[in-house]
Amino acid sequence: MRELNSVEDRYKSRLLISEKETSELALKRNALETEILRLKQRPNTLNIQTQTDEKVMTIDPSKLVFDGVRRKVTAHQLCNCGIIDKTTLEMLLKGQKTVEEVAVDIQPSLKGTGIIAGMKTGSQGKMPFTEAKNKNLLSPESAVMLLEAQAATGYIVDPAFNENMTVDTACSRGIVDTDDRDILLKAEAASTGFKDPHTGKVLSVGQAFKKGHIDKETAIRLLQAQESVGGILDPILSVFLPKDMALDRNLIDDDLYRALNKKPTAYLDPATGEKITYTDLRRKCTAEPVSGLLLLRGPEKQMTVKGIRGNVSVTDLVKSGLLDETDLQRLTSKEIEEKLKSYLFGSTCIAGIYDEANDRIMPIYQAMKEGLLMRGTTLELLEAQASSGFIVDPVNNVFLTVEEATKRGIIGKEFKNKLMSAEKAVTGYKDPATGKTISLFQAIEKDIIERGHGIRLLEAQIASGGIIDPVESHRIDVSVAYERGYFDEEMNEILTYEGDDTKGFFDPNTKENLTYLQLKQRCIKDPKTGLILLPLRDKKKAQQSKESRTNVLRKRRVVIVDPDTGLEMSVREAYHKELIDYETFLDLSEQECEWEEITITGSDGSAHLVIVDRKTGTQYDIQDCIDRAVIDQRTLDQYRAGTLTLTEFADEITSRTSSTDMTIAASSVDDMFRCSSPTQATPSSPTVRKRLNSISITVSPPGMFDDQSPVAALFDTETLEKITVPEGLKRGIVDTITAQRLLEAQACTGGIINPATGDRLSLEDAVHQSIIDESMAAKLKAAQKAYIGFEDVKTKRKLSAAQAVKESWLPYEAGQRFLEYQYLTGGLIEPQTGHRIGIEEAIRKGWLDGKGARKLQEIQNHSKNLTCPKTKLKITYKEAMDSCMVEESKGMKLLQASSVSTKGISSPYNVSNPGSRSGSRAGSRTGSRSGSRRGSVDYSSSYSYSFSSNSAVYSSNQTK
Repeated sequence: MRELNSVEDRYKSRLLISEKETSELALKRNALETEILRLKQRPNTLNIQTQTDEKVMTIDPSKLVFDGVRRKVTAHQLCNCGIIDKTTLEMLLKGQKTVEEVAVDIQPSLKGTGIIAGMKTGSQGKMPFTEAKNKNLLSPESAVMLLEAQAATGYIVDPAFNENMTVDTACSRGIVDTDDRDILLKAEAASTGFKDPHTGKVLSVGQAFKKGHIDKETAIRLLQAQESVGGILDPILSVFLPKDMALDRNLIDDDLYRALNKKPTAYLDPATGEKITYTDLRRKCTAEPVSGLLLLRGPEKQMTVKGIRGNVSVTDLVKSGLLDETDLQRLTSKEIEEKLKSYLFGSTCIAGIYDEANDRIMPIYQAMKEGLLMRGTTLELLEAQASSGFIVDPVNNVFLTVEEATKRGIIGKEFKNKLMSAEKAVTGYKDPATGKTISLFQAIEKDIIERGHGIRLLEAQIASGGIIDPVESHRIDVSVAYERGYFDEEMNEILTYEGDDTKGFFDPNTKENLTYLQLKQRCIKDPKTGLILLPLRDKKKAQQSKESRTNVLRKRRVVIVDPDTGLEMSVREAYHKELIDYETFLDLSEQECEWEEITITGSDGSAHLVIVDRKTGTQYDIQDCIDRAVIDQRTLDQYRAGTLTLTEFADEITSRTSSTDMTIAASSVDDMFRCSSPTQATPSSPTVRKRLNSISITVSPPGMFDDQSPVAALFDTETLEKITVPEGLKRGIVDTITAQRLLEAQACTGGIINPATGDRLSLEDAVHQSIIDESMAAKLKAAQKAYIGFEDVKTKRKLSAAQAVKESWLPYEAGQRFLEYQYLTGGLIEPQTGHRIGIEEAIRKGWLDGKGARKLQEIQNHSKNLTCPKTKLKITYKEAMDSCMVEESKGMKLLQASSVSTKGISSPYNVSNPGSRSGSRAGSRTGSRSGSRRGSVDYSSSYSYSFSSNSAVYSSNQTK
């Protein structure tokens, strides 16, 4: 390989030398041809001088005329400005030299040494800058600058025919875009002269700048191009003058003179996007042998940027929805890399360990070697790194491949093979049937990698930045991953379901099984590098704490056995294989529980026993249960003696609390139903009690407000406050996919909602106001276009979301979601007018066919692509809207949300008793099916909860 590279470099060097020699020979040939022409055209003298003749005038001075840049210039004018001396003028007058002979000597002053005429590629030949721009070989900014330089030095050049022309002629022939005409006419005035509107005088560039006709940056850029070609152009004489002469003749002032001497980098290098002087840019050109035109070398390949493991074509970034066509025209490769750095490189995986006891940062493998981590935990964390892009050295902030990490000792050789396998989640797996590179998800589907192991890697990859396209070497959004077959709804459902199946990572501090995202949330960020570090708690400090907690964790899982194969599977897998129906799935899911016993020891030595179902957040204070006669002391003694397991003990409590009566009546919007539970009525936290006493929230019936507005914000039922969706994501009370879906619904129906004011904002404004961050804004660009329209590149017409799906500009899955959101909130949106239209009109316009229309109208069949942030069940967007509260002051829909918390503050908006599994089921599932529910909620000092409803009558006396 090295020999091939060496040979290639050698031949490239020879090619450049040959081209240079060819260019020099062409210049010599032109000089010889000019000399031959001069000899042929040498005029005969009109008078023969004798020895007695003195100073006989043989040539008429009016005939001694030279061709300047844009007009004729006389020999006397050239002498006056110092381009020719008096001796040369006398020789011209005496006929001892011809105009053609002198013109050769002063060619740089008359015509310049050559402007950069265009661009040339090996495959496409030479072309004007506008054509190069349209072929994405040149950025629009760079193209305009180079065309300005041409106009400022005389003419626009068509390199294909070696023809010079004015700006207007170039516009009429399509050599330049009409959109650029005004900019180029101003640049052209640098060669023809700016006209002073007050005096009518012709002004040079420097004089025009002094009078405010152009800005300083433009003036310097145009003057630098002139100076590089031959000198400062005098628009009256139409010749290039040395800079010192231009200063003497007042064409430029001292300020511009000094600025030009500093050689500012006023142009852009098309190859790198970096700033460069015009002189240096000319040096990068090659002279065409025949015409002598200076041509920039165009890229043989399309613009690429650095990806995770290789270069990425910008065209693919457009196809992936990460860039717009307009981005290609206005951004350099470096700017694209900066904009998409979260997609192109790096990772937000758990990078290393923070040893709290010794206050130090260390690699994960080193922590294992020092006995701080178990081998299994170490391998899990390193596999997560490898599947997310790189093995991380957290001490030096370096991202490495597995091979490089092994050589540096960041990982041990005993892990190398397993980590190389995990690294294929980034580089791709080879399909044994076709030999093609396939993604991690596809490898799971084809059983190339064990399913459980693959799901763990995929979850870590998503939590560390997003799904990686191994073919194109960059991260992609979920909608694009669906389209390319790298992900599907079922896998998404599995990963968003926080059950035992997805808790593949171990917290060494609490000894809990967690999802990767949950483990990341317990990490800290290194303030110097920004890397995510897993803290290992100082055990000595924990023992010295005034208040301690001891945890006992017990889980109960339901296992389904396939009667045909005898294979065991989880409830969710059985549901997806259609072995059980949805109702059974709900029943069995809620029978699964994850009970935790927490003993809190106060500083006074008193012990406080609490049990918590971590799947629902339901909490029971054992002493409180005894006081209320839910259980007796004998039951507690049996549990402590080991006669009852934790699960059996919890069942004793839940079976008795589930029989709490609940009286409900609903005949009009003013009717009320009340639910009172001792567990709810006495929040365990004094802070919450204080908050409940001071807060009053009124939620009015839906008829008072627009029932078709999107979900605007979340209502955190633990802290009793209205929060934005991104804030809910930070708090862990809503998952990433659901957060994105809720924000998509806002963006595609009018803009991101500011919950504080109710205003609808563009993505840019929402980022500016810190409602969403840059990464979320990037994911919502397609949704915003569903509202403002997708621009047809050819016709510049704005297309609706439905039309964009038909034209394949918008992935079907994403497009269907956007259409559902728009339909549910009042109708499909016409981008040109912003008006809503109904299904019938959409069919008439050709946006929808009959099948698509029916799919939107069958609301009950809409995709359940949200996870309810309160019940943690999959719901449709319509169900989310129906389960919202409506804020009276601004009419905004607030979706209730609660985390799975050990604090035990259950949602006060849940109709059923939180201690009841079956009651919870009725409250969430039935309420969701029944239609729209709104309530008036008043927290008084008696802690009663009241709801008004206009829709459903709920059954009472729920029993287990």
